[in-house]
Amino acid sequence: MTAATPSRADLYWELARRLTKVHGVSDAAPRARALRAVEERFGPVEAARSNMLIEDLTEVLRACDQRLGGLRAYLEEIGRDRTNTVAWGAVEEVYRRLHPVRLLAPADYDTLAGLLKQCATVEGLRALALRFLPFVPDPDTYGDARADPVDALLTAFEDAAHMEDEPHPLLAFVEAVAVREEGAAAQQLTVWNRRVARRLGCTDGQLQRVRAAEAAYAGRPFEPSRLLMEIVSHPAAPDEFHIRGWLLAPGEGPRALLGDRKVTSLRRLEEMVAALHQLTLDELGELSAGLRVEFMLPRPLLWLAVDQIMVRPSGSVARPLGADHTVLVRSRDRIRNRHWWPALRRRLNWLELHPEERFDDAAVQYVPHGGKLSPAALVAQLRHAETPVCFVLFEPPQYTGDMADDPVTALLEAGIPAIVAVRGNGDHENARLELWKVLDGRLDALPERVRVLRGGVGPAGGALSTLDLHRHVTLVWDSRDGLEGAEAVLGHPRTGGGIP
Repeated sequence: MTAATPSRADLYWELARRLTKVHGVSDAAPRARALRAVEERFGPVEAARSNMLIEDLTEVLRACDQRLGGLRAYLEEIGRDRTNTVAWGAVEEVYRRLHPVRLLAPADYDTLAGLLKQCATVEGLRALALRFLPFVPDPDTYGDARADPVDALLTAFEDAAHMEDEPHPLLAFVEAVAVREEGAAAQQLTVWNRRVARRLGCTDGQLQRVRAAEAAYAGRPFEPSRLLMEIVSHPAAPDEFHIRGWLLAPGEGPRALLGDRKVTSLRRLEEMVAALHQLTLDELGELSAGLRVEFMLPRPLLWLAVDQIMVRPSGSVARPLGADHTVLVRSRDRIRNRHWWPALRRRLNWLELHPEERFDDAAVQYVPHGGKLSPAALVAQLRHAETPVCFVLFEPPQYTGDMADDPVTALLEAGIPAIVAVRGNGDHENARLELWKVLDGRLDALPERVRVLRGGVGPAGGALSTLDLHRHVTLVWDSRDGLEGAEAVLGHPRTGGGIP
């Protein structure tokens, strides 16, 4: 049978009893000196007297505790030169039962309570809290002093148990609220969590994983997981491919899903991509929201229609991979040639400083069907310029085997981060007009708009044209996270695949 929890009155009596075990405290002089010190700071202390040591000391302790900080001040005075003893440790143990250490500092508590009251309804907060607490108390559980429902919630989180090496449930709750808010409120909650997490022993990496999990749980991933696949082939055996795959989840290192696997036909390659896609969905579960699929391809395979590879998630309806996910092509040659990176970073810096730049602005250069690009002229034109940052190719040049005579290689070397290539239908006279209508908008949002296009949705949610552009667009997109992710998984690039 479990013993009943001692009342507060019993704890005062127990504190007095343990104090009398400390050397010298039974004498009247140190007790009187400690009481005077409290009265000088907090005013008169009224306590009943019975000339019985423990009973009188119990009343003094109770009276001192009526003043905020009074009991602590009394113990600090009476404990001078006595704290380094086993007997004093027993005194502190009872004091901590009277005044448990609060999870949050008063200022942090007040800030969080104010933010939560601004952000959501009480019913919404209580429903969300049930994911992290075994039950949510009623506001009047704690009496009139804590009748506020947000205060009742925070008190429940203060008492919540949590596993070692795991973030406190309160941090996960705050992240869950933040991802459902917009604008300044979400940002303020995130800043509060980052600051307080360090005080609660939660590392930046742990908090990042909590933030990613809560955002994905809400269906609003702020940093989606990435499935990265490397596909290479040799010009001498164009139907023979080698494929590797990794999962890059937020806050985690790359996880290998597939080692070097050789396939001997395009059909088998597509089957392997579909299998990797299903494996990734199984691994991530609900955290697969917003999954981004990236293909690291050498120059000969750059226009491979990877976005049109058919997948059937968990046996469902077959659909192109690009209809469900943002599918990006990364240039394997640019990742391998690190001396090309400064030019890419220069243009990425320009794009970050001009976030409002649009797809139809001067930062985009289009090359119509039949247009010819001179590699030497491109290098001279782009060597010192920050723009353009995007090329649209309506007749994407095929690789002939000579990088020195390849205009696409010149674009990659010059640091062009975005190349939109129209496969097949770029020769249609309306191709440019249709593409502009679909992709018009901020350049930094180009991957998302291409995803929407591949899903079969036209401008403003309307129907697509008969050109079927959604089946014919490759987006080569090299960003900072792409370089870092590829570098993390590849190390030293494999020799013998793609370009020797």
